[in-house]
Amino acid sequence: MKLNVDSHNFLRGVCLITLLSSTYCDGIPSKEYSSYRRYPWCSPSDVIRYPQTLQDVVDIVHEAIYRGTTVKIFGERHSQTDIICTDGIPVDSRGIRSFRMNDDGVTATIGSGVNLRDATEFLRNHGRGLRTTPAYGNITLGGAIGTGSHGSTIRYNASISSQVVGLTVVDGTGRVRKITDSEDLRAFRLNLGLLGIVYDITLFTVPLYKTVAHNYAVPDEVLTNGVARYWAQTTDQISFYWFPAFKEVIVANWTIVDVETPGNAYTNDHVPPTYDNFNVLTSYLKEIVFGLTSSTCALANSLGYKLLHMLEYYLELALLIRIPDFVPIYTEDGTKVQNPAVGYYDKMFAPICYDEPQGILGLACPWASYENGVTFVDEEFAIGLDDLADVINDVKDIISKTPTAFPIQGILLRFSDTTDIYMSTAYGKQVVHFEYYEWKRKNVYKDPTGSLAGYQTILQTLTRKYHARSHWGKSGLVYHDREFLDLKLDYYAREKFIEAMHKFDPYGVFMNNFGRRIKRQGTIVDIDPLTTRCALLGNCICSKDSDCGDTQTCTTIPGYNYYVCKTRNEQPEMTKMDRSKIPPPFGILSFLLTNLVTSVKAAYANCTGR
Repeated sequence: MKLNVDSHNFLRGVCLITLLSSTYCDGIPSKEYSSYRRYPWCSPSDVIRYPQTLQDVVDIVHEAIYRGTTVKIFGERHSQTDIICTDGIPVDSRGIRSFRMNDDGVTATIGSGVNLRDATEFLRNHGRGLRTTPAYGNITLGGAIGTGSHGSTIRYNASISSQVVGLTVVDGTGRVRKITDSEDLRAFRLNLGLLGIVYDITLFTVPLYKTVAHNYAVPDEVLTNGVARYWAQTTDQISFYWFPAFKEVIVANWTIVDVETPGNAYTNDHVPPTYDNFNVLTSYLKEIVFGLTSSTCALANSLGYKLLHMLEYYLELALLIRIPDFVPIYTEDGTKVQNPAVGYYDKMFAPICYDEPQGILGLACPWASYENGVTFVDEEFAIGLDDLADVINDVKDIISKTPTAFPIQGILLRFSDTTDIYMSTAYGKQVVHFEYYEWKRKNVYKDPTGSLAGYQTILQTLTRKYHARSHWGKSGLVYHDREFLDLKLDYYAREKFIEAMHKFDPYGVFMNNFGRRIKRQGTIVDIDPLTTRCALLGNCICSKDSDCGDTQTCTTIPGYNYYVCKTRNEQPEMTKMDRSKIPPPFGILSFLLTNLVTSVKAAYANCTGR
């Protein structure tokens, strides 16, 4: 059917409103695209290209030079910043697939569009492995080194970038280059897509190994008394899930063992796939609970946070034992939890998930379904390891002054050793990667999530007081604007990276708004054009009430000068959660379902009856 202009624009609008980010929507070619969620929003001049060969890549760059336009390559689009955007020709790398073990028997050269799990499977078939991996297996190798994706180890290479020994790239003149010089590698190992199109990557590998994973609970005083720091510096790989409401930390400890050690477990840690019924249920609960936390009635607001803490406890237990309706943390059969568990390193470090539901339970990525998926902003900032205790105490102080819950796996703390890679968040110092998820409402543009005042005060404390470095592919877009880039970037490293930009891209073929901010040549950020209340999605620091939700004001919390979105009449939580009063793990969801409506009605009745 041929579409007239009005119907074509109408359907384009439907694509926009339903948050679809594919190249085609209902058969209509669309140039716009986004990350795996609908922010940021990219509006290029051309439709996405899908090269497969080196010549395809060279031709795209030559075309861009001839037309005077720009190019941007990306992989799985798992980054939620405008690092993925371009004004010109967007390029999807996933067709660039090649695998080769080199004659030295130690290095492997793999196409930049290959995802991490496929790369480690190839290496396993040759008895080799990577020293560590990022904590998610579905990202491409090119995207991993472009953004500095990392695992959690100080003893070894914490990122894919640090294991790169060479690259084949097409530079901004269309020339094919082999990058092996140590100075060039300091820029290319974390290139932000601004130095060239990476075609393949040569990685240093190690003999194949397995790891023993063990999760256990300890008091959160280990974060401030030096114990956590010592463990991080002396353990093969370790992460901490901090639950401030319960003054507890779940330690996730991985120890390297021989490849012949019995065990074939895998993990659902960090980015766990979820069952469809879990998504449906929690989506329903989330809207009710966040409706309570957005209420200006203190009683309803308090009930909302009590329910959030119940869910927080439920998902804390999921890191240790089998929980109904949730995937097992470590398992060999997908049903029973093994803790400790033994498995190949990559399957124990980096879970994978699927964009389409699998099996009768509908196992898929938590964000796979727009209608019932879990929508969140992943906030991650690197702080100096020396600042860990001070940061923990500041966070405790903040959440004592405004109700703050971390329902999706608490606050995750991971670690990286110091590096000389210019754009690394660990440049020049050992760091702690401080990370948590902001669980968003169904209407992300209008309705506020809970805990915003606490979240936003924490993030501004990290960035302004501690000059924390935001992960290049995570966190709200405001933390990648000119002001915050100036706060986080080492001056010398930034200048050396800009020198590399001039050397390998003299005509600005790979330039985008993100790169212009790096070079101090622009301030534009590619935010979602549907944004109206900019602070709700982390697109701005609020300056007026209308930047926040309807029931919120743009204000500060006691003792802090950072403007945040705070719900009116919101009161600090006076007591810590008493877990003895929370239903046992096998009864939490049923308790919420059977008691939620009654509890909510009672709370609102008391609110309106006063």
